[in-house]
This record gives sequence, structure tokens and C-alpha cells, in this order.
Amino acid sequence: MRRIRLSKKLSGKKGQALILSYMVIAVFIIISGGLLTKAISENNISERNRLTTETFYMAEGATDNAIAAFTSAIANFQVPVDVATFNLTTTFTTFGNATVNTTITRLDEVDRISIEGNTNVYVANYEVDSTAVHPQNDSIVVRVHQIVARRLIPTFQHAVFYDKDLEILPGANMTISGRIHSNQDIYLGTDSVLTVTSTSLHSAGGIFNKRKDSDYQFSGNVAIQIDKPGSPTYANMAGLDSTSPTWVADSTSRWQGTVESAAHGVTKLSTPSVGTTQPDGYYANQANVVITNNSVVKNGVTLVEGQDYPVGTITSSLTSFYNNRDGEYIKMTTVDLSKLSGKTGTCNEMTCPNNLPSDGLLYVTRNDAGSSEPGIKLVNGGEIVNTNGLTVVSNQPVYIQGDYNTVNEKPTAVIADAVNLLSNNWNDANSTQSVTSRPANATTFNSAFVAGIDTTTPGGYNGGLENYPRLHENWTSQQLTIKGSFVSLWNSSVATGNWAYGNPQYTAPVRNWSYNINFNDPSKLPPFTPWAVEAQRVAWWTD
Repeated sequence: MRRIRLSKKLSGKKGQALILSYMVIAVFIIISGGLLTKAISENNISERNRLTTETFYMAEGATDNAIAAFTSAIANFQVPVDVATFNLTTTFTTFGNATVNTTITRLDEVDRISIEGNTNVYVANYEVDSTAVHPQNDSIVVRVHQIVARRLIPTFQHAVFYDKDLEILPGANMTISGRIHSNQDIYLGTDSVLTVTSTSLHSAGGIFNKRKDSDYQFSGNVAIQIDKPGSPTYANMAGLDSTSPTWVADSTSRWQGTVESAAHGVTKLSTPSVGTTQPDGYYANQANVVITNNSVVKNGVTLVEGQDYPVGTITSSLTSFYNNRDGEYIKMTTVDLSKLSGKTGTCNEMTCPNNLPSDGLLYVTRNDAGSSEPGIKLVNGGEIVNTNGLTVVSNQPVYIQGDYNTVNEKPTAVIADAVNLLSNNWNDANSTQSVTSRPANATTFNSAFVAGIDTTTPGGYNGGLENYPRLHENWTSQQLTIKGSFVSLWNSSVATGNWAYGNPQYTAPVRNWSYNINFNDPSKLPPFTPWAVEAQRVAWWTD
């Protein structure tokens, strides 16, 4: 401190007062300087805390983005399910296009199988590592670590799997058995009895006891199985759904874990996109046998009709099949599976080889439809003469005519823009007539399906699960039997006609639909069964 020298003239009370004033000023200067230093220091700390928080949010956001991209890449066959390392860079436009690099590394050598009910879930742990540096201060670095359990669930081990809203609103009695999942909302209701025999009814959105498209009040009961040992017992929804403020506690008490929504922690599962079914997509590139228009290519070699496969195996027509739902004649490729497999027909008066793909993946498309709506029709598929079963994939609507996979049953699936089922009694010539001129008869289809649907809009119901397979006949009092799995991963982009009931479209059958319990055995799943992929957070930390 600077010393203050006083003149000898300053004495007495005036001198003492002046000395005191100087001393007060000096103390004030000292205190002010300290406060200023403290304020500057606190401001620096506050600013650094703000930048650190922003850096943490970038690291956390990059982690979430990388996990979503990781599960999507697996589901869409862009990386192997057991990929060792996955890298992703996330750009933050709100932070001057700052980038954060994330590395996801596999920790387990082999998957472990978790059996949940009758579902086989393949689990492996991965570490997710994101390091963020603040663009305004490179001394601020935050590293976020996350351990996730990558879970692979065969989509066909669900009775019903929907990527979008799932609506089940049958007019007649209906029973559904097996695991049910929707990545969005589930709507359940009936004026009769809807029975859900399942210990897993899960929605990554909400679960509602009502219609999506109106305020209609149902008069029937929705009975859902209670998850407990012993013979199945059921509890009705009776108005209890996600709109209730005590939904989580009440639903847990009523169904003991069967019914769970996002409020219970259910998350979305990543699934294949429609791009995988396109002519340049995964399935077309993997298929050993590809049919385009009237051409058959096997293992890269174009086969010759009459020499490599029977005459009439592949046929085309433009005006013989009229689709009353879409209001269009279909430019149809018809594939005779019996002839393609060599079971019937001859080649140069000799038995034909089996031209079904040895790995079980058949891709069918046509690129010459022009302004017409294309379609693929499978006929004579009562017996699938293929050891590994058969999965038929098309980017276009598929029509299956007659009993399918009913003799010496094999694991089969159809993946398409839309799935249309035609009875044993179907005749193309009657397609332009009234629905009464198209009487169906009892027909059975043993197959899993992945098909597009329409979106319900106010006053415009998409038909719901009860109309998932598109019908074109008078099915009144006739039994339609389906044993398989109903999966919907996208909206139809080719067959876009709205669902409509009655003449001239169709009338409803007696539905005898069930989950194929053979799919509980992974060795009996259809070839190339798509995965639903989940990443469950296990632990996280920062440094």
C-alpha cells in the first residue's frame, strides 16, 4: 500500500478527519479491486460451465444419433449383424457445423440368446464412444461413453409387427395369438369380441381402446391375456388405455406386464426400409434367382424357356386381371411355382431341374408396365419343393392364388408392396364382374408376410389388421385360413387404392388366422427373415 505523508500543518481534529478519509478511500480501493477480480473470475467460470454444458449436449446428441444409425444400418443390411466397429460423424449446424466423431465397438465375441416368451432375442454388448470439442474453445472436451445391448429380434417371431400405427377393429369376433409390437400407436376395439392371446402387446407410442379416425364408441369387449403362469386368463380393456392419468400403474396391475407402451419404457425397433425391396436393393442383389418380366436369371445366367424350365412357367397379361380396389387393369407376371421347381412340365421332353433358389430367396419384378399398375401372381404353390423354404420378394404388389404351402409345409414368406390373397375358386375372367360373380371357397395360406398398408385419415379407415391381406372376392361364410406372421414396415407405393368394403371390391371371410408357432424355432424361420433391431441402454459415463 502506498504510504500517505501528512504535512506538519495538518493537525488536530481536521488532520485526524483527513487521515481517516484517506484510510477509508484506501480500504475501498482494496475491496473494489477484490470484488472486481472475483466478478471476473466468476464470469469466466460461468462462461466455461456454459461451454462445457454445450459440449456435453453435443457429445450426448452424437451418441444418440450414432446408436440410431447403427441399429438402422443393421436392420437395412448395410453392415453385418455382428459388425466389430461402426463409425459415424455427426454435424451440428447450430454450433457452426461443429462435428463429433462416434465409434461403436463390439464387446462380446458371440451373441447370447435371451428367450422372452417364445421369442429368441440375440444380444451383444457394444460400447459407444463420442468425443466432442467445443468449436469456440478447443480446451473444452467432453467424452461420453455408453454401453448398449444390441438386440436382434426376428420380425417373423411376432404374430403382428407394425412400424406405423396398428389398428385392430374387427366387426366380427376375432382372436389373435402371439407377440404384438407397434413402433407407433395401437388402436383396439370391436362391436363383438376381440381376444388377444399374447403375453407381449407392446407399443412404442400409446395404446387406445378406440378408433383412430373417429369418436365412435364400441359396444364389444377387447380381452387381453394376463401375463402369469398357468392356463390363460384375460382382462378386458373396459376403457382403460393411454388416455388414463394412471395408465402405467393400472395397466400393470390389470395385465401384469402383457400390455406396455412408451410410458412403460417401450422403444422403437429399427426395421428394413422399402428400399431393400427395390431392383437395386438388398434382396434383388442377394437373390440367386431373379425374374424380370418374362426372363429368368439364375446365378447370373439367363435361362432358356423349354430347355431350362417348362414352357408356361412365366406368363404375362395386361387386361385379364382387374383390381376393383385400385380401379385398374394389372399388367401381371404370373409365376407357376410348380413348373419353376421342376415338379410339373418338361424340358426337351425330359424332367426339368428345380429352379427355385437353393438359398430360398426369389426376387420378382417387372419394369415394362408403363402407365399400368404392375403385379406379380404366384400360382400352384400348394407344395414348395425347396429344402430351405422360400421367400419371394417384389417391389410390386404380389397376388397369391390358391392354397399355398399346405403340402409338406416349409418356412415361407412373401415381402411386397402389398399382399393380395385369391381363393382356390378365383378366375381372372370374373374380375370385372360384381362381387357376387366372384365367389370364394375355403383356402389356406401358410406364410409370413411383409406388406405395405395405407394410412388411416379422419373418416378414412385403412381397413386395419383384419384387412391386412387384400381380398377381391365374395368371402361371405367362407373360411380364410392363414398361419404365419403379419408384418407391415412401409406404406404401399404402387397399390394405393383406398380400402373399401362391399361391391365391387369384396366381402369378409370367416377369419381363421394364427401365428405359426414353428417360427419359434430359429431353424424354421423363412429364409432371409428381416430383423427388428433394438439398442437398450445399459450404462453410461463421461470423462
